[in-house]
Amino acid sequence: MNLDELQSAWDSPRNRPSMEEQQQLARQFSRQMIRRRRFQTVWLINTLVWLTVITVIAIGSIARGKTSVGQEWGLFPLLAAPWALAVYFLRRHLKPAAPLTRGEVAVADSFRAALGSTRTEKSHLKWVGVLLAGMIPLLALAMKQLYAAGKMSEHELACMAGFFGGVLLLSAGGVAARYFGRLRPQEERLDALLAELGHGGR
Repeated sequence: MNLDELQSAWDSPRNRPSMEEQQQLARQFSRQMIRRRRFQTVWLINTLVWLTVITVIAIGSIARGKTSVGQEWGLFPLLAAPWALAVYFLRRHLKPAAPLTRGEVAVADSFRAALGSTRTEKSHLKWVGVLLAGMIPLLALAMKQLYAAGKMSEHELACMAGFFGGVLLLSAGGVAARYFGRLRPQEERLDALLAELGHGGR
């Protein structure tokens, strides 16, 4: 295929959506942004509730003398890491980089807002991936201390390691699937649409 044929293929209607199609896409991405923010709200509330419950249980265990701070100090970084990330996500959620739209603004502005939302979620998933990777040594440390304190047998230690290892692997797989299978293609599509409209997405 020569350059003229490539240019003709690029200029075809399939590569250049009509204004009506652009508006439909804008409405579609706006709805996705709204659904995404609702999901993030529910996820944050659920995460903060469970972190609070686990933290209260841990504090109660220390207060009753069932947990020795000197021997099982690995509990603190194990709790601090998810708390730090949850607070970071909460602050970002309360001050979104891209305002929500419902299709009433210009098409290019809708695409740009959707692109910002997509990139924000990509950033969040990267941090979740970092947290999952960081949880591996923290969990290993906490379980080692529990075993050393005589609070679990070798069999229980192996079962716990297998369970948490499987949970972390499953979570990492879900994060990777959403990042590479949905968010990255959506970012590329929005970039292409903005470039088509004469507005650089980057």
